[in-house]
Amino acid sequence: MILSHNDNPALDDAFGQDAFLAEVCTQISTCVPPKGIGINGYWGTGKTSALLQVYRHLTNELPYGENSTPGTPSQNHDGSILPVWFEAWRYQHESLPIVALLNEIRQQLGLWAAFRQEARKLGSVALLGAISAFDETVKAASGGLLKPEFGKIQQIGNTWEKERFQKPLEGQMIRTLMQEAIQEILKSKEKEKLVIFIDDLDRCEPVTALRLMEGIKIYLSLNNCVIVFGMDQRQVERALAAALALPGGNDAVPDTAYYAGEYLEKICQDIIHLPLANQLQKSEYLHSLLLDILESGEDSRAKGFADQLQKITDEHDCLPANPRKIKALANRLASMIRRHTSAAEATDPPPNLLEAKLCFIVAILYCFHRSVYEQLQRRPEYIQDVLAYAGDSDTTQEKYSPMKGIRPSMNGSNELPVNPSDSNVFRLHQLLVEMETITAEEIKPFVVL
Repeated sequence: MILSHNDNPALDDAFGQDAFLAEVCTQISTCVPPKGIGINGYWGTGKTSALLQVYRHLTNELPYGENSTPGTPSQNHDGSILPVWFEAWRYQHESLPIVALLNEIRQQLGLWAAFRQEARKLGSVALLGAISAFDETVKAASGGLLKPEFGKIQQIGNTWEKERFQKPLEGQMIRTLMQEAIQEILKSKEKEKLVIFIDDLDRCEPVTALRLMEGIKIYLSLNNCVIVFGMDQRQVERALAAALALPGGNDAVPDTAYYAGEYLEKICQDIIHLPLANQLQKSEYLHSLLLDILESGEDSRAKGFADQLQKITDEHDCLPANPRKIKALANRLASMIRRHTSAAEATDPPPNLLEAKLCFIVAILYCFHRSVYEQLQRRPEYIQDVLAYAGDSDTTQEKYSPMKGIRPSMNGSNELPVNPSDSNVFRLHQLLVEMETITAEEIKPFVVL
């Protein structure tokens, strides 16, 4: 029985994004490395879900080797790529996040056991030098704090240098060795390019985000490596701007916001925007979430309530284009519906549209406009001020002070430009204006649920 939905990423495409996912897969499969590709979307709009779906389409499995589609591979399946999954936010407090990424690559590729054995068997100094480069890169990225795992690297490196360039193992030489090491790995696995999926870069602390991107540019800008980021571009640019403006950093840059955008472009050349769900997609998504919860019981009134709610959201665009927020709203609505229907008598008529509207309005205020909901809790008569706010072109009046911080989506009868994903946007204007009147007695039963 499902009592509420969690915020885990979804592996199913709930918003008809097949064309978008295919576009991203094609970009990854056909691009010429080195390459950075970004999947950009606001927080809560499904970036991680999209990134996981792209990973699954390309590889026919999930990160860490979990098989997700044992049947026919996706038409976007690409057997030439070797994938690595990295959740950046887990390492946001690391002083050297690039080291964490390099170690994650090493761990996920199961590098050393097989390659040590193969390198020794072949007795190839060149191969030993290339494989040891990975550990040497970790050592360089950590400023020498972490010792390489591979033994006698300096001796191997010196031999390799004498045979090749007779130059110290640093700078461009490290990148060259790293590229050759990855090429050996790809060759052994009959693959052509390494694709690194980096999720939640936008949730990292500013300095961590900057250091990770600097490390990627220095150590992983390679001719056989593609980096795919899941991110909110606004948040990443803000983090970079904040990090670049820190004392002792690049605070001499006159316009850090502009420089942050330019810096991101150097790392991530193609940024593809996650499509936003339209009104009917949002309405259907909320309805399906409610049915997942309510159909676990046997109350036909509860299911009827969900159907009435869908009529409202089909007609009025009251939902943010944000799956995470819609899940939270579905959980709240389901709780309210259960309590409301459990108090009904068996002979009571099925829920009507007015009841559904009242329930929906209160749930929206509860989830997204807490200060307004608290006024209703204290004094249900405040619904009259909420009704007035919905149709008023002057929302600066004192009686609207609980709405301070809320972004109206309409000014009188005129629509205003607002962020389609943000939950602090008031989207009930048209529904409330259409209802005209709501009494305290009508709204009170839903406020106390």
